[in-house]
Amino acid sequence: MIRVTIIAPAMAVRAGLRALLGDDPRIQVMAEGASLGDVDQSQLESDVWIWSPAPYVELETISIELSKLNIGETSTLLLIHRDPKVLGMLSQLPLRAWGVLDPESNQTELVASIHALNEGLVVANPVWLKQTLADNPLGSKEDPELVEPLTEREVEILQQLAYGLTNKQIAARLKISAHTVKFHVSMIYNKMGTTNRVETVNVGLKKGLIVL
Repeated sequence: MIRVTIIAPAMAVRAGLRALLGDDPRIQVMAEGASLGDVDQSQLESDVWIWSPAPYVELETISIELSKLNIGETSTLLLIHRDPKVLGMLSQLPLRAWGVLDPESNQTELVASIHALNEGLVVANPVWLKQTLADNPLGSKEDPELVEPLTEREVEILQQLAYGLTNKQIAARLKISAHTVKFHVSMIYNKMGTTNRVETVNVGLKKGLIVL
């Protein structure tokens, strides 16, 4: 049995997803809520979490919400969204597997995605994957100028990295959680094509993103 939790702000969307999954006897919907905060994540042991945020929600908001996600490394997440940029966000999460499904996907695609994620596979539109790899090839050392720009919060955290602060110190200064800081630092590495703080700060200085 594949245990599923559904998160969506619209009741109609939650009901629709529940109905589509209800035809498969191997899938059991354990819980649902309007937002990630509505479900006590620590008390549930879902195999697959489905999150369908409102279509007008900005990517930065999705990034912040994902940084708060605490479903465990043995779980998987299926994000229902139509922007391929979310692929980079999901790849940074400490999950067993993750996937992205277009809101217009049919029942067969939804059910197949659930089963694939439960087996530990990544689920995504192949066109999106090809575009993502084309924009940032594996092992590429492309100029950071070509990488996706940092958000205001990421620039703020990058500045704190330049001061030599730890994640906990940055969290205290910015009044956010250390987990959120860790997520943003990972996103900064991904966007700047770096692998550690020293390299990241050096690139930030060269690009004028840091003021000392």
